Amino acid sequence: MKKSTLIPAALLLAVLTACGNTQTAEQPNTQNQAATGTQQPVGEATAQKPEEAKKEAQQVFVAPQEIVVYKQGEKTSLKPEDDKFKEILALMNKRFETPAALLRFDESTQAVEKDKKEALAVEFNYAEVTTNTLPALVGENNKAEVKAKTLFLVLSGDNKDHMFDSEDGKSYGTAPLQLTESTELTELLNK
Repeated sequence: MKKSTLIPAALLLAVLTACGNTQTAEQPNTQNQAATGTQQPVGEATAQKPEEAKKEAQQVFVAPQEIVVYKQGEKTSLKPEDDKFKEILALMNKRFETPAALLRFDESTQAVEKDKKEALAVEFNYAEVTTNTLPALVGENNKAEVKAKTLFLVLSGDNKDHMFDSEDGKSYGTAPLQLTESTELTELLNK
């Protein structure tokens, strides 16, 4: 009789232990769901997928030789060794997580000149014409090949979120890209 009493007790202990292990394994998933606001099936890995990590670190723009920041007519030049240069470039790359839209704009050169005086803007200057392959809603591949010596990216004013390009640094084309807004970049530049 003692033997039969011990078997159910041992079986109950094994079942409780197994249930305890299951709950412990599920708790990290529940915490992850609460922290990220996403739901994922039980047992699915919570680690970031390699494609997502690659996308985050993706460099969209070729690094320019100089970045010029225009703040309502005030001009500041930054070189690659400046910390702010690296931050601006990283935040500009982040704006392409959502592909840009191609616009039709006939007064680009005049708009750029006005924005240099009145808006918050960033200008990427290259030593020679450089090709940037940018995610954009054009063609079959959703990429825009932008060949330019100068890229002018507006953050405030009438042309907010427009990127103009110029092969000679003086005349800007008639097809700027419209990018997503970047409050992080605007805050950084307004410091």
